[in-house]
Order: sequence, then structure tokens, then C-alpha cells
Amino acid sequence: MIELSPHRTAWATAFRHEAARLSDVLDGRVDAIEHIGSTAVPGLVAKPIIDLAARAMAGVDPFALGPLLAGLGYEPNAAGPKTHAVYVRSERARRTHILHVFGPDAWEHCNQRLFRDKLLHDASARRRYQELKLELARTDDGRAYTAAKLPLIEALLNEERTARGLPPTEAWDKYGRPSRGPQATSSISTRAPSGSPTTATVVRAG
Repeated sequence: MIELSPHRTAWATAFRHEAARLSDVLDGRVDAIEHIGSTAVPGLVAKPIIDLAARAMAGVDPFALGPLLAGLGYEPNAAGPKTHAVYVRSERARRTHILHVFGPDAWEHCNQRLFRDKLLHDASARRRYQELKLELARTDDGRAYTAAKLPLIEALLNEERTARGLPPTEAWDKYGRPSRGPQATSSISTRAPSGSPTTATVVRAG
């Protein structure tokens, strides 16, 4: 069976902890980190994996962050979508974190953020998605589980896009360095979806 857990408040804490670590190593390369995926939605069952979305700053290649992230245990997911970069962190061969990095032009309307927002504000969408997940979790085939969720994900995603005046889309992807002085500061917005944005200020000696 697919491992699904009841929602845990500890997931929000885990997001904030990981966002702080990522903000440190990606200082000057990303300017926003948000909690996405089912663990970001209170009341929703989820795989115990923390999904994060980061917005790369202008001129930064999202696919070129592997060397910086390696020290935190992340590896590029070469089999992931080509529309944005995906990095995976595992412990004892089990995924614990998935980081999605988007270019600044793709950030505002990326599927992952819009789908999360739909689940956060629409109780009916949350219920339908949870019921489907619980039904499909009986399988041992992770790929089949993901594929079977896709039609509902796409329908809910496009409901959210329509509400924002955006055209429908497919949900297939659901699944130059700045100069620094001796000391510089930068701000990266880190947001858990249930609260207001907070700002982590990173101070680093050059």
C-alpha cells in the first residue's frame, strides 16, 4: 500500500526548518521558498514528504543549483519535469524532501502553487482529493497511484485557473553570480501557506 499519514502539525515546522537551511545555501540565487504539496494543506492525508517550491532570481538557472544543494543531501531528479528543476533529499533510501525550483517567469502561475491554493480554500476539493487518495492508496504501484490522481488534479487545477482568469492547462508536470562584498545581506521570503509570509535575512561573510 501507498503510505499516507493523517496531517501532522509538525510538517509546517519541518518546512520552516528546511526553508531556513535552503535560504542559507541558496542566498542570492532564490528569493522565495514556499511549502507546497499535500503536507502544506491542513487536514489532508499525505505521504510524509515535505515539498518545497523556490523562485530562482533573474539570471539564475534553476537546473544549475545541484552543487550548492549537494551539501544538504539533495540530488537532481533527472526523471522529473523539464519545465522546472527538481531536487530530492532522501534518508535511508526514503524520500523526505522534494525541492521544485522555478524561473521567475513561471513562478506566479505554476501548477504546484495553484493546486495547493485550491485545496487550501476549497473544502469540497480537499474532500474529493482525499477520498481519491485513500481509495488509490491500496495499490503498491506508486506510478499507478500518481497517474490515477492526475484527472482530478487537472480538473481542480483548471477550476483554480478559471477563477483567476487563466486559460486551462495540462497538469502533466505535477508530478551570472551576483557580486558580494566582505559582508552582504539578502532577504528570502519563506511562506507556509496557512500564515503570512515571513522573511529570513541571511548575513554571510564574503
